[in-house]
Amino acid sequence: MTVYAITDTKKGRTGIAPTYLHTTHLTFTLPVLYLSFMSFCFSIYLLKFFIYVYSWTLFYTSFRFREIFVYCLTETVTSQPAKRKRRNEKSHSTTRSPAEQLPPTWSHDCSSYLSADAEFVPSHNTGPRSLPDSLQKDSGPSEYLNLFWTDDVWCMLVENTNRHAEYVREEQPSCYVAKKFEPVTVDEMKAFFGCRIAIECLVQKDRYEQYWRVKDSWLTQTPGFGKVFTRDRFLAIWSLMHCVDMRDCTVDKTDKIYKSRPVFDYLMEKFPLYYYPECELSLDEGMIPTKNALSFKQYIKDKPIRWGIKTFLLCESKTGYIVNASVYTGKSVSDTSFIEELGVTGSLVVRLSQPYHGLNYCLFTDRFYTSVTLAHYLLENCHTRICGTAMTNRKLFPKCLIRKKMDRGTSEIVFNGSVAVAVWCDKRPIYFVATKYIDSPEVSVLRYSAQEHKRVPVTCPKIAQAYNSFMGGTDRNDQVTKLCRIRRHYKWPRRLLVKFFMWAVYNAYIIHDYQVPHKRSGHRYVTFHSFVSLLCHELVGAFRRSATPVSRRPSNTVIDTRLINSGSSPQHLAERSASATSNQRCAVCSERYNRAKRQEPSATSSVLPKRTKTVYRCTACNVYLCVGSGKDNCFAKYHSVVEYWR
Repeated sequence: MTVYAITDTKKGRTGIAPTYLHTTHLTFTLPVLYLSFMSFCFSIYLLKFFIYVYSWTLFYTSFRFREIFVYCLTETVTSQPAKRKRRNEKSHSTTRSPAEQLPPTWSHDCSSYLSADAEFVPSHNTGPRSLPDSLQKDSGPSEYLNLFWTDDVWCMLVENTNRHAEYVREEQPSCYVAKKFEPVTVDEMKAFFGCRIAIECLVQKDRYEQYWRVKDSWLTQTPGFGKVFTRDRFLAIWSLMHCVDMRDCTVDKTDKIYKSRPVFDYLMEKFPLYYYPECELSLDEGMIPTKNALSFKQYIKDKPIRWGIKTFLLCESKTGYIVNASVYTGKSVSDTSFIEELGVTGSLVVRLSQPYHGLNYCLFTDRFYTSVTLAHYLLENCHTRICGTAMTNRKLFPKCLIRKKMDRGTSEIVFNGSVAVAVWCDKRPIYFVATKYIDSPEVSVLRYSAQEHKRVPVTCPKIAQAYNSFMGGTDRNDQVTKLCRIRRHYKWPRRLLVKFFMWAVYNAYIIHDYQVPHKRSGHRYVTFHSFVSLLCHELVGAFRRSATPVSRRPSNTVIDTRLINSGSSPQHLAERSASATSNQRCAVCSERYNRAKRQEPSATSSVLPKRTKTVYRCTACNVYLCVGSGKDNCFAKYHSVVEYWR
């Protein structure tokens, strides 16, 4: 029961009277009560949520609880004997890593550095060495190439290519290329590489077929390729070329480049055998362009070639001669040369430079490789110097040297024993780590001034000048030996083989320069392009394609026999060939189309007669023809009308 106030308007009196709740009042009150109840429940839910979050925050931020959690996790994962062994090793260990032996502070005192200790001490005279007596000044480029790409490599390619053709023929009996393939010879393989390198470096077209096209204009025709190979023979060798036997059980197929590994390992043994580099070596990455679907393909946005297979090259800074290299195939689980304190990049530098340790060689690296830890390790354990740009977020980098703004030409250098870290401002601050050129005086270099619109002298430390002078060896090699075009239909192992061949050609070019100087007064400069041109001609040599003509059906035979249809039994029968595909065109329709095209060369296919495809052929004439009714019966017209195309 509800009490309401009642007003009597006639008598002007107000009173209070009990009244029962009517239906209209109930309809209005229930939604309000429901909303109030829901608001109350939601508030309780939010309160419980905040209490939950606050309690877990206190738990994780508490040092004691975090210590207990880590201790329990360690007890669960690590066994007690293993922990006891690790504790004993730690207590009895007397040797520390180079990173722990570093002096804790940096100073401007370089008294501990001695220039005499950094002098280059070669074990042999720099330049070519152990060259065969048969290599004279009048020797051709192919004889210099034979230092690295020897007859053993040619025989390896020939034997495994022929074996791979047999393997494909067994595995894929319907493969047209393998079924028609004839064994390749050494002379033919040399001629193939001569044409292949000419395609890569000398004459560039969009597709391989264009090198054999005879319908091109006289200005763009390349008839030389057709004299050496037929188009189908060239493409067959290219598609089946291999340097490993796929049926050999001893081949390590877990190696991602096992199809190219034998040639790579062979070249890495030969490259340092005939050349002793000078003191300065540069280490950087190169790119082999490819867009194939493979797991270790890399994308480097700042490189001219952004997609491809990444290689690490150790080259002589002066000439770009490759002395060691490595192909990146992804993270290696079982890398025996990995050094934990140096990381992956530092271990790579130590591994590639290992043949030249102990002779005070100086490695020039960019900031991807350089670190203070690596500089100490190379100096103390390998007696090898380093000079390169560095990143400020690397371990042990002196934070006191980091600058946001500097005046152009200003520099500062701090020392940590025989390791120096320098900052020099050109357009912005650049940081260097070096164990050589530390106590050399500053020099002057020319830089462009936007205010004066000319090159002006700017002071810089010797470290920066040496880095700019000697860092470009790897880039020079990678630019000269680049593969000029990305072809998506490449099989990437063959892509690697061509790149390895270009490395051998470039190293042969460098040795040729020592024997016959490329810059001589009164003679034209011998460029790498001209060297490759001579090499391609020597590789092709006297090899020419077979003069046996391709067997074709004589046209007069068809004219003489196609209209002969006498006798008790028909001589021309239509059959569906077992080897027929959907690509055979009707001879009548094709002849009608060709004659119309010759009369109106500018006409489009929509205007010209239609060329019909068929799977039926004449058993006697061996010609594919349409079989139909009325005008569409090209089979009947072909065997009854002289000018069947009309």
